[in-house]
Amino acid sequence: MRGLSILFFLLISNSMLAQVYTEKQTRHRFAQLNFGIDLAVNSTGNSFYQNQFGEKEKLKIPTSIQPRLIFGGTHFWGHADFTLSIPLHHQTFKSDNQTINYRTGVETALKFYPWRIENRKLRLYIGVAMHVFEYEQDNGFLNWGDGPNLQLTRYPILSGLTYNLNNQLFELGVSYNFQNSTSYYYTQNQREISNLPSFQFHFSYRFMIDTSISAEEGWESGETREITEKLAGKKRLNRVFVGAGLSSVFWLDKSEYNTQNHPSVEKFQISIFPDLSVGYYFYKPDLNIAFAYRNYKAKTGAYGVDQEAKRMSLGLEVTKFLFDYHGFAPFVGPIFSWEDLNFKQRQNGAETIDASNSKLTYGITFGWDIRINQLQSWLLRTNLRWSPQLELDIEQSTPMLFNSLEFNFIQLVVFPERMF
Repeated sequence: MRGLSILFFLLISNSMLAQVYTEKQTRHRFAQLNFGIDLAVNSTGNSFYQNQFGEKEKLKIPTSIQPRLIFGGTHFWGHADFTLSIPLHHQTFKSDNQTINYRTGVETALKFYPWRIENRKLRLYIGVAMHVFEYEQDNGFLNWGDGPNLQLTRYPILSGLTYNLNNQLFELGVSYNFQNSTSYYYTQNQREISNLPSFQFHFSYRFMIDTSISAEEGWESGETREITEKLAGKKRLNRVFVGAGLSSVFWLDKSEYNTQNHPSVEKFQISIFPDLSVGYYFYKPDLNIAFAYRNYKAKTGAYGVDQEAKRMSLGLEVTKFLFDYHGFAPFVGPIFSWEDLNFKQRQNGAETIDASNSKLTYGITFGWDIRINQLQSWLLRTNLRWSPQLELDIEQSTPMLFNSLEFNFIQLVVFPERMF
C-alpha cells in the first residue's frame, strides 16, 4: 500500500509540473505522460458493388466521425510526442441495400516539434503514424453478401498545431493517407479498386503529468548513486517484476490456403488482448529473463466463409538493455515459446475445418523502458514481438500462417520488493 500511495501522491503533486524541461534538460525531465480524448473526422471515398441486375455500380463512402481515447507521452524535452489512439465508436451507413462499415482502428503516432512545446504557445508539428484502416461492405442483393473485412496498415503523414496551457494540450491536426487506394472483392470472384478516405481531421484534448521530477534532487546530490552502489554490492538490485498491459497483434501475411481456396478472404483482423509477464531483472548484466503469456483469437471471412484462429502462447524471453539515454533504455533479445494453435472454418453455415497443434517456436523481442533510475518500484515498458515461423498445417500440408507482430504500447512493470 505504501508504494501505491507514493505513486498516487506523485501523480497528483506533479500534475502541474508538466513543463519542467523548460528550466533545464535532465533525465528526470526527459518525458511526461499524457492522456485525453480525440474527435476524428474522416473524408469521403468510393467503392463498387453488384446491383440486383448483376451489374457493377459505384458506391460512395460517406464522411464519418469517430471519438477516440489517447494515451501517450512527450519525449526529448518537449520536441517529440508518441501517442496511441484507440477508437471508441464507429458509424454504419446504408445505401441501395448496401451496408457500409468504414472505420479507422488503432493509431500509433510519432510527432516532431521543431520548436518544443511550451506554456501558452502555439507549436507546429509534423509526423508519421502507423494506422489501421478497416473497410467492409455487405451486399443485400446476394445470398451470402458479407463482404471481406479489409484491414490495412498504412503510414500516413501528419501535421497540425498544438497549444499548451499549463498541463493541458489542445490540438488541431490533419492526417493524409497517400496509400488510400486498394483492391476490394465486391463479389466472391470480382474485385475493383476502392478509394478509401484519404484525409482525417482531428481535434484533441490531453492532460500532461510528470512523474519523475521528484527523484531529481537525489540524483543530482549523488544520493541515488550512493544507494544504488550500496544495494548493488549486496546484490539487492536483482529483483522480481510483474508486468501487465494491453497488446495488439498484426497479422503479417495472407495464408497460402486462402490464396488458393478463398481469395476474397482477407488477413485476420487485429486483436487486442492482455499481455502478462513475470520475470527477474539482473542488475550487473542489465538484462531481463521473463515468462510472457498471451492468449487471443482473431476472425476473418467473406461471402459465406467464416474463419477463426486462436493462439495461446507462453514464452521465455531474454532481453538485454543496449544503452540508457536520459532514462530511455532500449532492449532486444530472443523469445522461445510454447504455442497452442487452433483454426476453424465454417462455409455457408457448416463447419468444414477444425485443426489444432502444439509446438515450440521462436521469435524476437524488442522494446524500451522509461526508467529514471535503478531504484524505482515501477516503470513503463513498450514491447514488440515478432514470430517469423508460426504456422499450422490444415489441409494437404497447406499452412495457415500465424506470422504476426505483437505491439504492446504501454505495459506497467512493477517491482514488488522495491515498494516496501
